[in-house]
Amino acid sequence: MKKAILRAIELAFVLAWIFPLAWLLITSLQRESDVVSAAFRFLPSSPTLGNYAKALGSTEILGWMLNSLLVSGTAMALTLLVDAPIAYALARIDFPGSKALFWAVMAGMMVPFQVLIIPLYQQFNAYGLVDTLAGAVLPRLALPIGIFILKQFYEGLPAVLEEAAFMDGASRLRVFRSVILPLGKAAMTTVVILSFINAWNDFLWPLIVINDSARYTITVGIANFEGTHGTEYALIMSGAAIASIPQFVFYFFFRKNIIAGIAMSGIKG
Repeated sequence: MKKAILRAIELAFVLAWIFPLAWLLITSLQRESDVVSAAFRFLPSSPTLGNYAKALGSTEILGWMLNSLLVSGTAMALTLLVDAPIAYALARIDFPGSKALFWAVMAGMMVPFQVLIIPLYQQFNAYGLVDTLAGAVLPRLALPIGIFILKQFYEGLPAVLEEAAFMDGASRLRVFRSVILPLGKAAMTTVVILSFINAWNDFLWPLIVINDSARYTITVGIANFEGTHGTEYALIMSGAAIASIPQFVFYFFFRKNIIAGIAMSGIKG
């Protein structure tokens, strides 16, 4: 009986998560007249791909997706480049203030991004980075949760691996590059994917820092589907469905790595 109740609760959570996605897809296949009709229809009476054709043909959505891919791909690379050495230093090198520095990094996760928007914009404007894709990328340079995941993983690695490398004459950098990094592929994959999703879904900062429609990211571009005299809900939903494709592709190919990385990040050896 207890298992049946737990399964029912799990099913309810799954349905609650799936329903908005199903609603998005169904709405994207409806005509605009059906969407705004007073009569409620869950399934479209006459499904159409016209909204997708309009989104792809009469908007810059492909260019916006390319911009988002550039921003997200660069953010992934830079995040890993920054997070991995920091996490290794905090996990394996005993230096004064290391614990305080780690908790300072973690405290940064609790600072709302909205608090930083004005000083960030002023700084980027002074450096000429406003209305550039570089300006959209740089605030995503590091991911505090990525530092946490990698630090937890590195702390779980046996110390004898490093000691053996040091005895063979390897430097700290060589140990990190040749021993630590190859062992942390699962955790690093998790950080990479979290960084990608975080950058891909970002809306507020690109909306503020980018003015030229040709440089919009996909989230900002879809928001601009809302016209002056009305909102085309079916078109917005079709654009959102197209924008979700890269994230589903990432999850499909790397779902095992995400689970393994998060699981191993909590293991202490």
